Amino acid sequence: MSDEEKVNVSHEDEENCQDEGTFSLSLLDLPVEVFLHICSFLDAKTLVHGLGLVCKQFHEILNDDSLWKVRINQIWPNVRYPTLPQDEEDELFWKLSCVAIERQTSLWHDEDSMEKLTLSNVHYSMVDGVLLMHNGQLCISGARDRTLVLWRLPNDEDKCAKSMSVDLAHNGWIWDLTSIGDTIYSCSWDKTIKAWALSDAGLTHLTTYELSLPGALLSITSCPELSLFATGSFCKSVVLFDSRTDSKPVGIYQAHQRAVIGLAMNSNYIISASEDKTVVIYDHRTQRFLNKFAISDDSFPMSLCMRDDVVYVGDKGGKLHILDPKKNYECVKTYDTAHDKGITGVYCADGCLITSSMDKTVRILSPTDPPQIITTLNCGYGEIAGIDYLNEVLAVSGIEAVEIWRPKRNTESTL
Repeated sequence: MSDEEKVNVSHEDEENCQDEGTFSLSLLDLPVEVFLHICSFLDAKTLVHGLGLVCKQFHEILNDDSLWKVRINQIWPNVRYPTLPQDEEDELFWKLSCVAIERQTSLWHDEDSMEKLTLSNVHYSMVDGVLLMHNGQLCISGARDRTLVLWRLPNDEDKCAKSMSVDLAHNGWIWDLTSIGDTIYSCSWDKTIKAWALSDAGLTHLTTYELSLPGALLSITSCPELSLFATGSFCKSVVLFDSRTDSKPVGIYQAHQRAVIGLAMNSNYIISASEDKTVVIYDHRTQRFLNKFAISDDSFPMSLCMRDDVVYVGDKGGKLHILDPKKNYECVKTYDTAHDKGITGVYCADGCLITSSMDKTVRILSPTDPPQIITTLNCGYGEIAGIDYLNEVLAVSGIEAVEIWRPKRNTESTL
């Protein structure tokens, strides 16, 4: 059939449809109100990464921030999101926030969407340090038995978790872990930091950082983009290192009256939490203190999570405090949580807020003002020492074991 014949047939079909009173319609022909009603039955991910990219008309309709604000409010009514006001306009903020909130809420609300794994039978004491790597495929744990363990989580090829351990990795309890690239840093009661190379063969010792401090090292954190890491000590000091240089510190300061038990840092600041009930913000570029204040009259801070737009601090009384980076990291909000003991870990992810406690529970919360409980996880291995969260994989450390929660394989593709 020639092109001219095809055109004639097309015109004839159109005339026949008109004669019969039928018309061919598409989504493009629908009123906006009807189109949005159809969209209300689709998840935010499909709208943002699918339908919104089909054509300019769909993009313009779905580019209205009020649409995404309404969807978030329907999930979490009568609360405010985000927790602190935005510093500047971001065209993608409300879209991507809605995608993340819907995803996390769906994951944790549905008990059948997550699987629980137990990493055990290697440690025989409290596991204080836990670290997820490689998109949640690997887990590193350090315990008071002085053992450092690399866990390879089950995947489609290997159905069982595999562990490779370094016995007597330190001469004292291993308190905390951090990483820069594929190098893991562990701090210990033996007053040393050790660097370990991650490879297919396991963990290989690289360097030992020996500090001339009279007390144990209780916390460690890093800023991978600057190759810096810092440690907090029982003797009240915070010590800064550059992983690209030798094992000597590049900075040291003391701003607390008691042990430094929590640290967080970015490319500008180090935040330290101490048993003296204070939080200190230190500018490691200018080597000056930005702020220092008591987090509570009754409790000391135990855990920190630092983001560009907000900092969360969990204390021994089970309260959660909010620091505002735009106000010199002042404490601007305090929430009562469902925890009745100290908050040992806090992590703010896209779409959710996670806290762990000495009361043996983990709370999955909304990242709103105030936070709302999505679900509560009960740990089967005593008091929780710490948590880590990466690529929707949650690691929880307790006595002699680490528990893992992650999406089931079929859930990853359907949600």
